[in-house]
Amino acid sequence: MWRASILTTSLLGLAFLAAITLRSTAPMAQQPVAARYLRVSVAHWNINLHSLEAERIFAQIDREGVAVFRAQPGFVRYRLMRADSTTTVAVAEWESEELGRVGAERYRAWMRRVGIMDRITLETRAGDIVAGS
Repeated sequence: MWRASILTTSLLGLAFLAAITLRSTAPMAQQPVAARYLRVSVAHWNINLHSLEAERIFAQIDREGVAVFRAQPGFVRYRLMRADSTTTVAVAEWESEELGRVGAERYRAWMRRVGIMDRITLETRAGDIVAGS
């Protein structure tokens, strides 16, 4: 009887340790990954993007424009890249398509208000993120 009781206690202890190990090493497998939405905009500018005017605009975007994004629900991150002397590529990540569409329109309204939209033509593509790091 005493041996059976020790064996049962040992087996329960091993089962408990196995459960803790599985739970701590595989939490990502149990949790669904949140869907994310990405908007990529290529802007063709009517000014030289290496000029002082462009540097002033980039600084304004960094100060004020990014603040417009950050104030929007569902905003995750924004990046702006100068591709060449007349082209930029912007990437904005959002928690959902609905929040991304609303947030992007508010950002474009800000760009119209400060005159940036007079300097660019935009091509935008958007969709769900299917892989990332």
